[in-house]
Amino acid sequence: MLKLIAILVLAGNIQVAVEQPNGYLEQSFPNSAAGAQQLIEFAEKNVGDAPKGIRIVVGRDSDASSDAHIVKALTDLGISFGVVSAAEVKEAATAGGGAITAKAVAAADEKKCGFLYRRER
Repeated sequence: MLKLIAILVLAGNIQVAVEQPNGYLEQSFPNSAAGAQQLIEFAEKNVGDAPKGIRIVVGRDSDASSDAHIVKALTDLGISFGVVSAAEVKEAATAGGGAITAKAVAAADEKKCGFLYRRER
């Protein structure tokens, strides 16, 4: 199954949700170069078996939140990633109960790129 790693960028921190067999494992880190590196290490440690690949998607809670640290960290490692807009994240959060979390980034990406997620669950 394609595994999803969803990253939400906020002004002060970055949240990650790493897909697991029964939901998502979530963690927050400072929105800094060091925090971005910690997030990547956390995701690598917890992604588990992903025979059909991994999709990473980044979203922000607002257009004012800077994703520079996580984008630089991923790009420096040669890691490709998708992007969802702040509006898409807010829409997914509202549909899912209102909380803007990394899981809302995952939901926004699944809505936007659903053809990637057509799989047995």
